[in-house]
Order: sequence, then C-alpha cells, then structure tokens
Amino acid sequence: MKEKDTMSYTEQDLQHAKNYIETHEIDSVEVGFADINGSIIGKRLPARFLLNHLTDGTGLCRAPLTWDIQSEYFTSSVFAGFEYGAADMILKPDYSTLRQIPWRKNTAFVLSDLDIDTGERIQVAPRQVLKNVLSRLDQLGYTAKVGSEIEFYLLDEDKKPLFGGKETYSITKTSQYSDIFDQIQRGLEAFGIPLEAIHTEYGPGQMEVILEYSDALTNADNTIIARNAIKEIARKNGLYASFMAQIWDDQSGSGYHLHQSLWTKDGKNAFAEDETVLNQYAAGLLSGTAEFMALVCPTVNSYKRLADMSFAPTKVGIGHDNRTVSTRIVGAGNGTRIEQRTGAADANAYFLIAASIASGLYGLENQLPAPEIIKGNGYHNDHLQEIPHTLKDAAALFDQSEKAVEYFGQEFVDIFSELIHFDVRTNEQAVSEWERNRYLENS
Repeated sequence: MKEKDTMSYTEQDLQHAKNYIETHEIDSVEVGFADINGSIIGKRLPARFLLNHLTDGTGLCRAPLTWDIQSEYFTSSVFAGFEYGAADMILKPDYSTLRQIPWRKNTAFVLSDLDIDTGERIQVAPRQVLKNVLSRLDQLGYTAKVGSEIEFYLLDEDKKPLFGGKETYSITKTSQYSDIFDQIQRGLEAFGIPLEAIHTEYGPGQMEVILEYSDALTNADNTIIARNAIKEIARKNGLYASFMAQIWDDQSGSGYHLHQSLWTKDGKNAFAEDETVLNQYAAGLLSGTAEFMALVCPTVNSYKRLADMSFAPTKVGIGHDNRTVSTRIVGAGNGTRIEQRTGAADANAYFLIAASIASGLYGLENQLPAPEIIKGNGYHNDHLQEIPHTLKDAAALFDQSEKAVEYFGQEFVDIFSELIHFDVRTNEQAVSEWERNRYLENS
C-alpha cells in the first residue's frame, strides 16, 4: 500500500529529536534527501529553528526530482515543469535517521520524506519508490535484508589515482594510506553506518566499501549517506572520491553489487527454508535484469564498465558462486542470499534496491519456474541473453516495461525515462577529445 498521508510524528519521535539535539549540543541540522540521481541535497537549519518547527518540515522546489546530474532541468511534466509553476515540495524529516556528523562540530543530519503542500506523499521520490516496493513485499509476508558493496576511486588533487597498479585486497596499501582509510572507516561507523569491510580493489587507487547487512530501507539510506560522506572526507584530505562507473578506458570500472535475502515474519531466512521461494525470486531477478538495467546503470558512462572477462557481467544468468554472470547464489543457512552484480557505482541506491526486490517480487507473484544454473564461464555462453550494451538500449527496454509501471507507477516511469533519454541526447551532442584527435586535422 502506498503512503498517501503526510508524515505522522509520534510524541516519542519528537522527544527523541529534542533529546538528541540537546544532549549532543547540536546547533545546526542538515535536512536532506536524495534527488533523482542519488545525490544528497537539502537545507541547513539552525537547530533552534528546527526545534520550534519539528512537525512542519521545510519547503524546497520540486526540481531536484526532475533534473539531471548537473542540475539541468529536463522535464515538462505536470509534477514539476515550468509550465506548471515549478512548484514547491516539503521536506518532512524522518527523525529515526537523525545523527551527528562526527567530523563537523555541533552539526547533525536527518533524511526526509517528501510531501506536497496538501500533505500527500510524493510517490516519485526515490525513497518512496523503494518504500512502495517494500510495502508490496510485506503483503506477501516477507521483509528484505540487503548488503551493499560499492567500489570507488580515490584520486589526488590532479584527479590521478592515489596509488598505482592493481593492489586488490592489499594490506600494504591500506597500511600505507591508513590515515584516509581510518577516517573513512571510523567516520562512517561514528556516523551510524555500520561497515562489514573496506579494502583496496582491482584498479589503481580503487577501493570498495561494504555496508553491513540490514533491512532494505536502512541499507539504502546508509548507502546514500555513505557515498556523500566518503566524498566529503576525501575532500577534507585534499583528495577526490569518485563513484563514476568508468573513469579510464584501460582500468577497472566501479560497480555496485547487491546481496539480498527474504525473511519471514518469525525471523527465518526464506531462501534457506524454502527452495521454491529462492528459485522464484531468482527467476524474477533474471526476468527484470534487462528491463530494469536503466535503473541500476543510469548514465551513458555506466555501461562502459560492462566488458567480458572484467568481473562485470555481460550476460543474464545465475550460478552458484559464479562471478561470470549477472547473478549468483552464495552462502548457506541464514547466510543464504543472492547477489545481483549488474549495478554501477553511480546508481541511486533507492532505485537499484527497488529494482532488485521488484524483480524478485515479480517472480514470486507469478510463480516463475526455477532458472537454469549456469556453470563455468558465463562470458562464453552464447545461449544467455545479453545485458544491454548502452543506456540507449536500456532506455528503450525501460520505456516498454510493463513491470516498471506495475511496481513503480506510470508517473515515475515517465519522469525517469525523460532523465535517461536526456543523458543519451546530451552525450550524442557532445564533441569529445577523441573526436578532435581523430578528425580535426584529417578532415
């Protein structure tokens, strides 16, 4: 069921916020949310003002739900277009997410849900898109737990890799650059974002951060906050942290791998308890992979990391602990889970998680048959469906997807489709350095 009413605060919610602000001597609160691209934006409020208006929220233009990654307004929709006044929305803080920013004195952060001024929840807001999918899953008697693994590059002031070579899992490099590793690890933990691990990855200066397994909404919230926090911590050290999917054509790309499992209301791992649930969910994941690719690889650049023999998938398939296909089954007992490996590091966490769970839901609701288990090198399996090679290809599939309308709503599909087509058009019109080097003198 979709939330239609305004945020309803209990006295416990409000008392928690008051106590937290007073106990931690907070004088400023950043009230934020994820825009359509997954970037955190919002307003900084004096704590004094927030305490006097705890239930009111704060107004903001709707444009961030309908602009591209460089804040270019791309839509003419009823929801937010200039033709309709580019109206306001209201940020309604979710005080369960209130937390102190450990590296900034007396400052806290809180995530918000988004309403229109009549009090109706905005259904196209990224956090709400995920909430709606989770609500539908709840009606089947399940909750979802997920774990996010996200790769990124650490770059110096010249935007070159912090260190050279492939130094995957290197304890030497984590020791050599312990200052920044310590600040990221301890900063995120102190910020209320539990980590399972942090390590060097397959490219020069590349790292991976693994967020601890948790309920899907909490993990999405923490992933969105963590990306922003890592970038901020890096800049405070004279570095850049980039979640761009493919920075260099001759180095490893950065992915976002999602581990997921379903749990019953009595706390049992449904995948471990019932093989039928596991198989139907897995089949659903495969059925939605190509259609929902634009949600998990949302930019032109996202697709440049998808290459054979690269650890990034190019074929839709599932195997037991098999990294050569889009999806793998891992673990045993309560650790039984499915990993979806298609996501790019530049994806909006709310959309990526919603896409996986909606696909799995489709498999459960339609009782799809168990998928074939792929053995060996999936890159060389010519019988498997290929993953879309470009955003243009993925956009065409998303436009036609009945699943997308079913699980995310027509209004969201229309707006997100505009976004990805805008990215495609902008790229097609851009003249690159490669083109100048190739054609300028020879044409």
